[in-house]
Amino acid sequence: MKASKLNSSSPKKTSRFSEEMIEDCLQVIESGDLEELFEIIPRIGVLRDSRFHEPLIASLFHKDTKRREFAAYALGAMGNREFLEPLKQAFLECQKMKGFGAEEFQIAVIEAIGAIGDDAAVDFFLPIIKKSEEGKAKAKLHRWMVESLGAIAQQGGTRSLEALLELTLHKEPELQTQALSELSVAYWHRPNEIADSTLERIYELTRDRNPIVAESALAALQSLADVGCIRAEMLFSPKNDD
Repeated sequence: MKASKLNSSSPKKTSRFSEEMIEDCLQVIESGDLEELFEIIPRIGVLRDSRFHEPLIASLFHKDTKRREFAAYALGAMGNREFLEPLKQAFLECQKMKGFGAEEFQIAVIEAIGAIGDDAAVDFFLPIIKKSEEGKAKAKLHRWMVESLGAIAQQGGTRSLEALLELTLHKEPELQTQALSELSVAYWHRPNEIADSTLERIYELTRDRNPIVAESALAALQSLADVGCIRAEMLFSPKNDD
């Protein structure tokens, strides 16, 4: 009887505790205290209450850059695919931003899109990555986008996998090497599901003229072999050596 009473009251206690946490988070979001805002992101990611949606999206377009950065990470932690559109809009707006915190906010948005895991992000990221833009800042953002595509690919995004494969032939060696790395990581938990065409591409790039690309392709192939990809192991056999 005692055990029965304990079990029956447990959901109510849990519900009351969760409700209190939700209210606390909502109060912090409203207060705008920066230190507390970043501290509640893990709780927001666990609770994922719909009451967070409106204040977080509003914060995403706040005049304070750090509050916008918080909102991006919090939306990513919630993992709801309906947030993709406001995040895309926020990124396009923040491209005009300059000064302290602008780049950090852009990176936060890119990471959030990757965390959400919507394969539709390919349509947003790929044209930006492929666009010819010079400058260290742009190159850095492009690398973050490739990493974000890798995060989506790990979650089963087939279009993101295709985009990464396409980026292995990008004109910038740094992006090629990152795409190769993200491709191999995407298959760590399912190494024998990798397509033959993807393995062939990686193998071809082990002979690339650029030594950085060639070494990255070899490392990607070795990584796949290490996690049990039988076909990757076979490519290291003597008959495949020159």
